[in-house]
Amino acid sequence: MGITVRELLEHPELRTRLVAGEKGLDRPITWAHVCELEDPTVWLCGGELVMTVGIGIPRDEAGQVAYVERLARAQLSGLMICEGMRAPPLTEAMLETADRWGLPVLLTAYEVPFVAVSRVVADANRGDEHERLRRTLQIYEVARLVVQGALDEEELRARLERILAARLVVLDLVTGRELVPPADAPTRFVHEVSRAVERYPEGQLPAVVQLPELEPGAIALAVPARGRAFLVVMPKDRRRGHDVVVLRHAATVLALALERKAAERERQQRLAAELFAQLADRRIGPDLAVDLLLREYGFPEPPFAVAAVPERALTLSELHTALERGSVPHAVLRRDGYFFILLPDRPAIAEALVRSCPGMPIGWSEPIRSLVRVPEALTEARWAVQVGRPGLVRYAEMRDGAGGWPLTLEAAQELVGRVLVPLREYDAVHGTELLDSLRVFLECEGSWSATARRLGIHRQTLVYRLRRVETLTGLRVDRVGDLAMLWLAMRAAEVLGLLGSDSVSRHMARPERQ
Repeated sequence: MGITVRELLEHPELRTRLVAGEKGLDRPITWAHVCELEDPTVWLCGGELVMTVGIGIPRDEAGQVAYVERLARAQLSGLMICEGMRAPPLTEAMLETADRWGLPVLLTAYEVPFVAVSRVVADANRGDEHERLRRTLQIYEVARLVVQGALDEEELRARLERILAARLVVLDLVTGRELVPPADAPTRFVHEVSRAVERYPEGQLPAVVQLPELEPGAIALAVPARGRAFLVVMPKDRRRGHDVVVLRHAATVLALALERKAAERERQQRLAAELFAQLADRRIGPDLAVDLLLREYGFPEPPFAVAAVPERALTLSELHTALERGSVPHAVLRRDGYFFILLPDRPAIAEALVRSCPGMPIGWSEPIRSLVRVPEALTEARWAVQVGRPGLVRYAEMRDGAGGWPLTLEAAQELVGRVLVPLREYDAVHGTELLDSLRVFLECEGSWSATARRLGIHRQTLVYRLRRVETLTGLRVDRVGDLAMLWLAMRAAEVLGLLGSDSVSRHMARPERQ
């Protein structure tokens, strides 16, 4: 166990005496470190003896009290001050605070060099080096097994806990979840670690974050993995203290395991997205797809649903994180400016999605009892999200006319097929731009000159194109009723996601002319 503060005082050649903090004399000293900063705790890990000539000790009473409290909260072993150097007079309040916290305050004779103290501590701790090496080798044997995929998460945790003689909890402060099962960390763990971490400015997190409010001797270390992962360590023997060097090795091994887990999760997400795309394009049978969803991706039995969220609202990574935070099994397909999400059709899942995407418009399809209906469900979700209001909008509301849209899905599809497909087909055969010209004309609210300028063509060319539109559709652009019909057809194509691609003619069959 090395040397304690009491044993250090008993070395006559160090000529050191105690002036406060007698209750902490049995604290073990892991290292003796010279520091002249007013806050040395950022650079230390706990268990160190801080040696100073007094430059960093505040001169005022309040400052000295705060200085001692910082050292005590950081679980340092004690404070050694060189007599006759730069230290200000130690106030009674400072010494009383050290007594209250049990932080030994030592005065060392001017003639004693700090290096002599460091050598005594190092010599006393030399016997611990063999133990440190042994535990480090054990930890990297665990790392080898992690790389080989020979350890599950439960065994990984159990092995590290045996090596470190401590209880370990690995938390993600972004999702608020435990990263290495079994998940037995109470909610207060996340709260206490978050509160302790937030005390420090961005980019100035110390090597070790003390968590005395969580449990005596508990500490947290950042795990060098993606996100905001922290390793919480609660020693089984509080007298032993922490070997931060060994703990950092353990945190590195955990980071390796978490990166492997993240890579596998991303692979699963890509495969789930590809399966969803195959269903949307009718490239896979529904029976095989439902078996994969249940067996590989954790979906419950049908019914399922498709939700739509505007892509501009959040990133794909943020969406996956939000859904994982709510424990929602899902597959995400990015298409036409939207994220389409295949998920279980459950009220609790819908509520979790709304919580995951606060303030965003979310379209929700009719239930999917057979995956053969996925393409239609995509259209329904897109249809519903076009309402644009925050929160969940179900397709049933749109279908029943409650969404402020005058057409049903079937009527909109029929209108697009009757009015716009002839224009698309004519453009494809003759290399013209009738459909785009009509779209710009409607966006310019029927202004001939504004449309011609925006298209970069002569006004007479525009007149010719729109006359051809009138011939193919049987609708006149100078009649209000016909113009409204053209606008409605164009708007329906936008809502259905059929405008601006070959999907207009691919998805809509041209009706037979009577």
